[in-house]
Amino acid sequence: MANPLLFSYGTLSDPEYIQLLLRRLPGYRVAELEGYGLYTHPANGYLFVKPEKGKSVKGQLFELSWSELELIDYWEDVPLYQRELMTVRTPDGKWIETFVYTQPATAGIASESAPEKNRQEILNDIEDFLESMRRGGFFK
Repeated sequence: MANPLLFSYGTLSDPEYIQLLLRRLPGYRVAELEGYGLYTHPANGYLFVKPEKGKSVKGQLFELSWSELELIDYWEDVPLYQRELMTVRTPDGKWIETFVYTQPATAGIASESAPEKNRQEILNDIEDFLESMRRGGFFK
C-alpha cells in the first residue's frame, strides 16, 4: 500500500515542529483545500479547519509513513480532530487525495483575528508529547 499524504495548515506545516515530531523533515508541496475555513481553537490555541463555503485554506502537502500517520493521529488528539480523506488542489491545477485533520463541529475564532500561539509553548508541547509516547512504548 502506498504511503499516505497529509495536508497540513498549522503546526505540522512548520519545518521546526514537524522535524521534532517525526525526527525528519519531509518534502513539502504547496496545496489548497477549497470549501474550508481556518480557525483557532479557543481552548488550546491550535488551528483547525472546518467546512465553509467560499473559503479556502492554503497549506502544505507531504508524504509520510503509516506509522508516522499513527503518531500524528495521537498528536492531533484524534478524535478531537477528525482525520478525513479529502482532495486538495496544487498550483499546477492537479487534484490530489490526501488526509486532512478537521474539527467540523467546533466553534472557533477566525484565524486572522486570533492571537498566535507562543512558539516555545508549542515546542514544549511537542517535547512533552514525545516523552509520553516514549514512556507509553510507542517508539521501539
